[in-house]
Amino acid sequence: MIIDYPWYLALCCLLLGALYAAVLYFVGRRPFRGAMRWLLAGLRFLAVSAIAFLLLAPVAKQTRHERQQPHLLLLQDVSSSLVNSPDSSFSMDGLAVDLGKHFRVSRETFGGKDATDISEALLRHAHDDVDAVVLATDGIYNRGSNPATVAERLTAPVYTVALGDTTPRRDAALAGLNVNRIAMLGNRFPVEVTVNVDLLRGHQSTLAVSDASGRRLFSQQVTYSSDNFSEILTFTLSADEPGLQRFTVNLAPVDGELTEANNHLSFYVDVIDTRRKVALFARAPHPDIAALKRAIESNPNYEVSVFLTSDLKKWNNEGYSMAVLHNLPSRDCPDISFAAGLPCLYVIGLQTDLPRFNALHSGLEIVSKVNKGSEVTALWQESFSLFSLDAADADAIVHMPPLTAPFGEARLSDDVQTLFTARLGAIDTRQPLVAASAQGEYRRAFIWGEGLWRWRLADYASQGSHDRFDRLVSQLVGFTAMQHQRDRLQVEAERSYAEGEPPVLRAQLYNEAYELTNASEVSLRLTGDSVKADYAFLRDGTGYRLVLPVLPQGLYRYTAVTPDGLTAEGSFAVEALNLEQRRLVADHNLLRTISATTGGEMYYPAQLSTLESQLSTLKPTIHTHTRYAELLRMGWVLALIVLFLAAEWVLRKYHGEL
Repeated sequence: MIIDYPWYLALCCLLLGALYAAVLYFVGRRPFRGAMRWLLAGLRFLAVSAIAFLLLAPVAKQTRHERQQPHLLLLQDVSSSLVNSPDSSFSMDGLAVDLGKHFRVSRETFGGKDATDISEALLRHAHDDVDAVVLATDGIYNRGSNPATVAERLTAPVYTVALGDTTPRRDAALAGLNVNRIAMLGNRFPVEVTVNVDLLRGHQSTLAVSDASGRRLFSQQVTYSSDNFSEILTFTLSADEPGLQRFTVNLAPVDGELTEANNHLSFYVDVIDTRRKVALFARAPHPDIAALKRAIESNPNYEVSVFLTSDLKKWNNEGYSMAVLHNLPSRDCPDISFAAGLPCLYVIGLQTDLPRFNALHSGLEIVSKVNKGSEVTALWQESFSLFSLDAADADAIVHMPPLTAPFGEARLSDDVQTLFTARLGAIDTRQPLVAASAQGEYRRAFIWGEGLWRWRLADYASQGSHDRFDRLVSQLVGFTAMQHQRDRLQVEAERSYAEGEPPVLRAQLYNEAYELTNASEVSLRLTGDSVKADYAFLRDGTGYRLVLPVLPQGLYRYTAVTPDGLTAEGSFAVEALNLEQRRLVADHNLLRTISATTGGEMYYPAQLSTLESQLSTLKPTIHTHTRYAELLRMGWVLALIVLFLAAEWVLRKYHGEL
């Protein structure tokens, strides 16, 4: 019993009860005599003392002991690496039944057709009330962390049952693949394939790579020079077609192999067409045109077409990513609507019509009252943050010959950042010489001055190459051309999913003000080698979500559509990882390490009875539960007080006072 007051107050409660009973039954003349008087006084003493004691808010401590049988967790590996082993039919059913008579037993399986993660199976119950774990596996894992390391974090002993065969068998396998999953169109990309061979010394095989149409792209003869042969073959493939491309690696089988399932694998590479077309417009021939064209085309991802405004018959803006406008708009070509809808790099020279240029509201306005130019050099502004320019390149530009810039005063909008300011002699004019902006619907860049050909020649004269000038122009063009897609319907999907994993796709829909909405239905048409089906996205928050069923290995293309005609297309691959067939020799040393680390032991399937005897030594767990309860909230205490008072009332009533 616990109270927050001094214990002598409990004695005061007894004294109060005694005083109350004495005054009631022993002071003055009362009709009760002898034993009846003492009985009534005692009942009143108990009731009053109890009520007074409850006013002290006493708390009772209650302790309960619970006996709980040990909890055993049985984990069984059902991965396909066991299919060809002598223990393929092993089961812990009998062990679970026998142990279930005395213990609490939980059973789970892990592993599958494609991969095994022993660590995940162990960690899933690392913090549960498990007293011991029985892990039946061959020790082969191909996903997750090293189980021996994970075992150090477990609190329960792990008793391992060693399955599988540790004897090497005649087999050749494609044990690993290393490839960049993204390649640029027109480039070559490297591929590394690891070949592991056991007990096939003296045999030969051919490793071949083919594309989705079956066309052979690479082949190499492999001679197995030892019984424990391993070699990494490195080769390059060409990214000839854009999109998600499937490639198949095949190792020709030889007589006597255990299985041919690990002799082939497929992989997918997303070939991206990053080449961008740049239109370079000029009012008249100029040395800057050749300098700009060569600088832009120094990056193989750009293709430049030059158009003079006197001959725009061949111009068609389809497929172009940006425009370079040299001395445009001009007095003889004030209308540059042919570049509408394209991000622009403006080269502002003496022939630029400044009032017409200012009317474009590009973010840069040049106020000029005289029609003349000035020779200005560059001064680097390190605060520029739209892209990163190497300090050595910036220093080289600072020492370039002057450009000829129209005389005037610049007015910049807040979104325009200056990369180089113009320096007139030794004076920093704070006027922008090279600037850019990423705000608005289209990106824009500005070079306030002509004579860029001098910069390119000076770069070669000082460095022996045009690299620094070319990099500056390439970065300006790359920044300007990198326009974000503003498609109103967008679908997000992984490039590839593992076979057996349901692909999950997400979608976002934007209204005409480019605000997120999910008011419309979104459907999806999926096509593949053997699949053609329609699905509907479900609303998820402000967007959409679609969980597709498990799909077989292959390449799939999808088209998402809304009722009002918005569409989004894409593709993804479902890959058969085939990890389980790449390694078939059991690793019992790993199991010994896990058991030794956790305080368990390793057993073989024939020793399950010994394992059962070992587990029978586990002792029940005694759980002690303690709680504190206020006496005032205990119904039996109040009932007892009422009983005392009721008994007193009955006795007094039937003995003449009431």
